[in-house]
Amino acid sequence: MANYGYLNARVRALRTRLLPPGFVDQVLAGGGFEAFTSALAQTAYAPDLESAQAYGAAGERASLSGVDRAIAANVARTARALLGYAEGDAETLLGLLLRRYDVANLKAVARAFHAGKAGAEREDAVEAVLGATLPIGELDAATVRTMAGASDLAGAAQALVVAGHPLAPAFRAAVAAYVKGGDFFALELALDQAHHASVFEEARSAGADEAFLAYLALEVDATNLQTAVKLRGRDLDVDACFVPGGDAVTRKQFAEIAAAAPGAALPSLRRPFADAPDDPAALEPWLRAAVERTARTLTADPLGIGLVTHYLRAKEREAASLRLLARGTFYGVPAETLRRELGHA
Repeated sequence: MANYGYLNARVRALRTRLLPPGFVDQVLAGGGFEAFTSALAQTAYAPDLESAQAYGAAGERASLSGVDRAIAANVARTARALLGYAEGDAETLLGLLLRRYDVANLKAVARAFHAGKAGAEREDAVEAVLGATLPIGELDAATVRTMAGASDLAGAAQALVVAGHPLAPAFRAAVAAYVKGGDFFALELALDQAHHASVFEEARSAGADEAFLAYLALEVDATNLQTAVKLRGRDLDVDACFVPGGDAVTRKQFAEIAAAAPGAALPSLRRPFADAPDDPAALEPWLRAAVERTARTLTADPLGIGLVTHYLRAKEREAASLRLLARGTFYGVPAETLRRELGHA
């Protein structure tokens, strides 16, 4: 039995705590990182910012790592609250929505090892990995820290197995293939494929309605479109890289996009991807925005998971914007340049 009425009432209350539209203008008008942290301290992030500063080194009043910790802690606290409100099928579907962040976090951990920026003797790198993640699903911050501090990527995979995460078998297999062949892109693809396959199966078992299943299909389409553009110029088995389950990007279109030269125009695609850019750097934020717009269409049902789905997307965008704003003000990026970049966050 799901308690969507109560859950959605709590989500409506949480939406009022999202940052106001004028927050960015306020920070940019202040002109620096101190103005940013001062403004952030006047928002719902205040207790998290205070805790992060207390956790940091002495004198670490205004640091990027402190802000990263505060943002991650706030989003994690919000996710825990949502899970506490949800019951029955609503809790199951919410857990599936949060698993997408686990996938992103596993990629961040693997990417750090791939770049030689993680390991048992790299405490600074462990903090950097934590700052690049949003541990709000089953993969919590403690497990991320353990993985990032492992002696190698295989050790990180074993830590995930010990934690009992549902993606542990897929991650361990992907890591083994990476260690053997060195193809990091294939590791990321394996995680995407395992994630989408398991989410569809579990969502159907939990009685998800057609609208939510269509949303999950759209997430698959977004993954396939982004993957196809990244595949350009690579000598990979295109068919093996396709993730089944989507509706808007067919296997044929996927192969056509992947086979084209880098920078080539995309073929005619169904909505909401008809206007998608072909530049990989611009495509990722564009896809996030397109999926969020679709999630917004699910919010009308007071007895469904749609309102939670859209709220999580909005919270993710807020966190990404805050991290970008923190770095921009810290490094003195011109206000107009930063404003333009925030438009794509």
